[in-house]
Amino acid sequence: MIERMFRALGTITKLIILLLIVAGTYAYAMFQGGFVSWFLFYSVVTLIGLTVLVGLFNLKGFKVERKLSSAVLYSGDSIEVEVILKKSRFQPFFYVRVRDIVPNNIGSQTSYSALFFFSFSNELRFTYKIKGVKRGEHTLTKTELSFGDLFGLFEKKFKVESESTFIVYPAFKVLNSLPRADHSQIEEGTRPDQSLEEERSLAGVRSYTPGDRLTSINWKQSARVSQLMTKEFETFRNDGAVVLFEPYMRQPSSEPFEKTVELSASLIATVVKGTNASFSIRSVNWQSYEMTQANLPLALKLLAKVEPEKSGPPPIHKIYREWRGKNVYVVSAELSAELIAALTVMKEQKISPHVVLYTEDLRDQVMTQKLKQKGIKVHVLPIGGVKR
Repeated sequence: MIERMFRALGTITKLIILLLIVAGTYAYAMFQGGFVSWFLFYSVVTLIGLTVLVGLFNLKGFKVERKLSSAVLYSGDSIEVEVILKKSRFQPFFYVRVRDIVPNNIGSQTSYSALFFFSFSNELRFTYKIKGVKRGEHTLTKTELSFGDLFGLFEKKFKVESESTFIVYPAFKVLNSLPRADHSQIEEGTRPDQSLEEERSLAGVRSYTPGDRLTSINWKQSARVSQLMTKEFETFRNDGAVVLFEPYMRQPSSEPFEKTVELSASLIATVVKGTNASFSIRSVNWQSYEMTQANLPLALKLLAKVEPEKSGPPPIHKIYREWRGKNVYVVSAELSAELIAALTVMKEQKISPHVVLYTEDLRDQVMTQKLKQKGIKVHVLPIGGVKR
């Protein structure tokens, strides 16, 4: 309210000053006479008349377009944005200030506005740069145009809609090796668990051959046929790897979460160089995708859009059964009781879970001890300065 009053008072003051200038030049022309004095008077009147005339024009015939240097970037990159203001050739204005409205969460930008004076050109252009772009899908939607006159009597502002979208993938690098996997946990022929599990996995019997383990001999069948018979079990092999991103954070913090996303992207880029790789991410529900080098951008796009979750994963889920016999690398920004319960269930379902952390705080150390007691490995990989 006060601001409007001051603005109105300033406009009235400017009008009074202009009237005084007109009156002064007129008085000067009347008393002085001559060409110069009357030329001065008519020049002042003409400029004021043009100012009022331009102020009466509708200035909303302008259009804005943008050209982006790239539609796909990686965290920390820079992007150049060219703003193109299109108008009619004879669209009148004294000056226009063009300011592209850039959200603060995109990155640090240089000056993203420009000032143009009257021009007959159909297009007015300027370029600005956004440095250190942040992960995510970003959209530039509005450009503000501010028009004014030579005397500062009026200023018109309005915004022009023009949508431009670009996506910023998390930065990553291919690791030299993955955290050590449990290749020996699931062996061909049998599993190193309880004998009850072996009974459930029994596929049949065959004749004994030298080298068979004595614990695999079926003594009842051997006595029945008067020769040694060996139990045959289902064959279980390590059947690939899964990179699982768990977005839980009790108190969302930007840097640890971003570093964890980058670590997850690095693990995916490393795993896809092998075979039978898949990627899973939890948002509203688990999403799982088979991974190859060709569809790596799909995983990066999902990671570009992921946001922290305040609750942990469900302890029981049907998707866990799909990971049976696989090494599951669970990348998490923070450990939770829900995650420990889910990992325990995975372990019971013959999954080899590996927890991968970017860093480990005091609260995580307590959780880590619980995981180690349950036979679940925890790896801390403080990858810094991650780049593709």
